Amino acid sequence: MKHVQTRKRIVPLLTLAIFVAMILALNRTNLVSAQGPTPTPLPPKPPVPEGFTLIEGDILVRTDLLTGRAPNAVYATNFWTNGIVPYEFDANVTAPNQTAMLQAMGDWENVANVDFRPRNGEGNYAHIQDSTVNSSSVGMQGGGQTINIFNWNSEFIMAHELGHALGLWHEQSRPDRDSFVQIEWDCIQSGESHNFNRHDEAGQYGAYDFDSVMHYGQAAFFTPATPYCATIGRTITVLSPNQAWQTLIGQRTHLSNMDQLTMSFLYPESDWRFVDGAYTGDTENGMFLTPYKQFPPGFTATPFGGTLWVQPGTYSSVGTYNNAVTIRAPLGNVTLQ
Repeated sequence: MKHVQTRKRIVPLLTLAIFVAMILALNRTNLVSAQGPTPTPLPPKPPVPEGFTLIEGDILVRTDLLTGRAPNAVYATNFWTNGIVPYEFDANVTAPNQTAMLQAMGDWENVANVDFRPRNGEGNYAHIQDSTVNSSSVGMQGGGQTINIFNWNSEFIMAHELGHALGLWHEQSRPDRDSFVQIEWDCIQSGESHNFNRHDEAGQYGAYDFDSVMHYGQAAFFTPATPYCATIGRTITVLSPNQAWQTLIGQRTHLSNMDQLTMSFLYPESDWRFVDGAYTGDTENGMFLTPYKQFPPGFTATPFGGTLWVQPGTYSSVGTYNNAVTIRAPLGNVTLQ
């Protein structure tokens, strides 16, 4: 009898379980119906906007400004006004990818007077979109400009493209690069040699930076065209005595110290002033690209509590100074006498 009674108890329980399951299934069906079908992800956008040409692998340049070679600067001078960069996301950028990009923006905001802000009708702005490549123009172009991103899972690939948008070119295009790296021309893919042009009139700052997030990797545009190329497996060879950097160039894991310093100078704090005895320009207003040539006017022009950045050199500094400022020599080798 126990066995029979047990079976009589099980049947109602099974019936109740089936009934509850049916109700849950109906609720789920109603929920999906109320919310509508899951939106189809928008496709990536074409990587090169009309009227632009892609150079150096990830730099967008207006075709009408291209004169047979890449622009000739390690950093540009077309900076964003007051360091403010209005931006908008294309509809094809998912919420998680937007969050990832904001993290990359923060990397530059943390080291320079740069402020990425959601666009609110500004005429000059960055349009960030999902694409099949990573690319950007260099500096503020005027109007809307595109930043293409493919590697949304790489914070510092995105930081690299933002570095371009803020005004940085590739490190290995410096005028002095041949003293530090050797370009293996025979190992470069056909038609891609122009990406390794050296820009002899380039603006540059500090020592060659093997650690820069803006440097090419050692095998950029590589092809094993010859037995020698197949053996070395690279397009850039680091010269003595810096061979330890060979496999490290092209890192995309952090901003180097010089990346941070240079960007902070291109977008300085309002109470910073600069002195550079090697500067040969006519305009002197204490900014990074138009510094004072002598120490006294630089010191006098520095606001109370501000910082005077002095570039390498020997400066006459005899005088009486009553302004409380911080004096820094970012590259060392400064003598005040």
